[in-house]
Amino acid sequence: MSVISPVPGASITYTILIRYDTRKNLLDWMQSEARKQLIETVKPYLETDDQFVVKSGLDFWFTPEGAKARLPTRWKQFLIIWSAIFPLALSISRIVDKITVSRNIVLTRPVKLLALTFLVVLMMAYVVMPRCTKLMHKW
Repeated sequence: MSVISPVPGASITYTILIRYDTRKNLLDWMQSEARKQLIETVKPYLETDDQFVVKSGLDFWFTPEGAKARLPTRWKQFLIIWSAIFPLALSISRIVDKITVSRNIVLTRPVKLLALTFLVVLMMAYVVMPRCTKLMHKW
């Protein structure tokens, strides 16, 4: 469990992240009598009623923070991710090849794949998908 405190001057909302081993276990807890009793106990301290959102997989890439938007269908998610990963993997592969050749560095196939996948995922998570989500949000 992680608690995200509000940012002074920007929000007053606390967010609690809870991770479960299976979706079924999560839903069992969310609908349990024990949880309902705990929520009733803290209700006087809540500004609004109990609110929770369940996210899993790559869905977080397609839902901007605070959005009430629906997720795109799986085939649209596939096309967006693939259209972002293919050129990224191709260009990063060429860059790694140029660097290793120019510096006479020999990488084994697993080490090269490790470096490529690390760089592609890093770029996807922090650079490409946030922009792609904004660009494709109406589609």
